[in-house]
Amino acid sequence: MDPDYTSNSDYTSNTGYTSNTGYTSNTGYYDPNQNDSTGAQPPQSYRARAEEDPGKVLGIISLVATLSTFLGFNVIGPIVGIITGHIARKNSRGAGFADNEMGKWGFILGIVFISVAALGGLLGLSLAGFAGLAGFLGA
Repeated sequence: MDPDYTSNSDYTSNTGYTSNTGYTSNTGYYDPNQNDSTGAQPPQSYRARAEEDPGKVLGIISLVATLSTFLGFNVIGPIVGIITGHIARKNSRGAGFADNEMGKWGFILGIVFISVAALGGLLGLSLAGFAGLAGFLGA
């Protein structure tokens, strides 16, 4: 091994610095409720993100999925809307926010659309049964 790189005898530790005890330790995340002695306010984007409803995105997905019934997704759209609407409302209430309106409407409309599809299917089957019976009897 090369002796020039093994040790540096010219280096001495610098003990002239003292620790600064006026600051709290950094925990690695931003706390918007932390009181700062300077009185500086965090940027608006940090405050808005900290106060955002955690079920907001799922509420939007719920309503859009439920309304996709009008685009031809007669069964899968309302089912996705019911599930995501329930999760959105649960997340919003768990975080202390008011009831998620979009999640609520996605949930309610999903149940209504599934019910209408089921009733329409039963009506279609009953009409087909009566028509088959009438044809069988020769009416």
